Amino acid sequence: MSHELRTPLNAVIGYSEMLLEDAEAAGSDEQTADLRRINGAGKHLLTLVSDVLDLSKLEAGKMEVYLERFELGQLIEEAVTGSKDAIAANGNRLIVDCIDKGAVIESDLAKLRQALHYILDNAGKFTRNGTVTLTARVKAAFLEMTVRDTGIGISRENLLNLFQNFGEAEGATSSKYGGTGLASR
Repeated sequence: MSHELRTPLNAVIGYSEMLLEDAEAAGSDEQTADLRRINGAGKHLLTLVSDVLDLSKLEAGKMEVYLERFELGQLIEEAVTGSKDAIAANGNRLIVDCIDKGAVIESDLAKLRQALHYILDNAGKFTRNGTVTLTARVKAAFLEMTVRDTGIGISRENLLNLFQNFGEAEGATSSKYGGTGLASR
């Protein structure tokens, strides 16, 4: 299934990049703008497809964990770099509080980075002109990360459904803030 979905999307993305280079070289601003939108939409769709495939692996118990050693600072830097634009898009400020950047962690870097990236993105999406704060500490050989924001929050009654699959707190949320509700990672 992965191959059948990703291959055509990668072709669309690749061709749009080639056409974009040609349009930029020709100085065609209108085509360049359209091709950037096509390319961006293709990449967005590829991300959604990958997320759905990851969820299906997770639910089937087929998700593999690849342990590796890395510094906490690397994880923080990569996740923050990937989320800065989403956080800033709503006029938010990001604060990172990590005194243990040199601490060596053993975990699946890619999955941990992805989870942190999505949590930061969600915090930025549901916060307007506020603050998103990431705190990371190593305590007694455990990594503790906290993301706090000044956004809309979650009502007490919806907290019970927080970790239910494919759930969304309120139906109007996705129409106002965007997103699929597939993975509140």
